[in-house]
Amino acid sequence: MSRTTNVVTVGAAVDSRIALAATDETALHVATRATGEALLTGQPRTVKTPVEAVSAVLEAAFGALDDELRSTAPLYVLCDDYSIFAARRLVTRCHETHRRLRPSDSVRPETSELVRPYLTAAGHQGSCYLLAGVSAEAVVELATSAGHRAVVICEPALLPGDDPHHRDCLAVAAAWGSGEPPVLPATTSATPSALLNALSSERQWNNA
Repeated sequence: MSRTTNVVTVGAAVDSRIALAATDETALHVATRATGEALLTGQPRTVKTPVEAVSAVLEAAFGALDDELRSTAPLYVLCDDYSIFAARRLVTRCHETHRRLRPSDSVRPETSELVRPYLTAAGHQGSCYLLAGVSAEAVVELATSAGHRAVVICEPALLPGDDPHHRDCLAVAAAWGSGEPPVLPATTSATPSALLNALSSERQWNNA
C-alpha cells in the first residue's frame, strides 16, 4: 500500500526594508542617516530626475521581495505633494504665451508617469494605488491591515524650492511582508519624506 505525502512549502518571511534615491545629495544624506544601515536595501543613489529616483527605489524595494511575490505585490504611491506641484506646473505652462504647449505637457504631470517606467520594464502585475489627500500614517496602516503577503509603499517627496517648473525629489520606498512595516529608530530626526516620518517609532508612539 502506497502513501502520498503532500509537502507544503512556506515562503521565507520578508524582511522590512527601505530604499532611497534623490536628485539632491544633501537630502539623500539626511534620509540615509535617518533610516540607518540596518533597514536599507541597496545603495542610496543620487540621480538626475524624479523619474530616475522613483525607478531606483522601486527596483531596490521590489528586489528585496521573494521572487514569487515580486511581480504581484501591490504598490501604494503617496503623491499628494507631487500632484499639487505637477498641476501648478501645468497651469504655469498654460500661461506662458511665448511657449507652445506640447502633448507631453498634459501627460507629464500625472504621477503615473513616475512609476510607469519601472512597472512596465519589470512586468509588474500587481495593483498600483496612486493616493493623494491621504496621510502617510493612514496609508501605512491601510497597507498593513490589508493582509498582503508583501507590499511596497513609495513616496516621491518634493524638496523646498521656488522654481515653478522644477523641484528636487527624495524618493523613498518601503517594502515588507505580512508582518509589521519597517520602524525607524526613535531618535530619527524629521526628513522631507512623510513616509520616513510616519515610520519613525517615536512618531508612531506619539501619535498612538
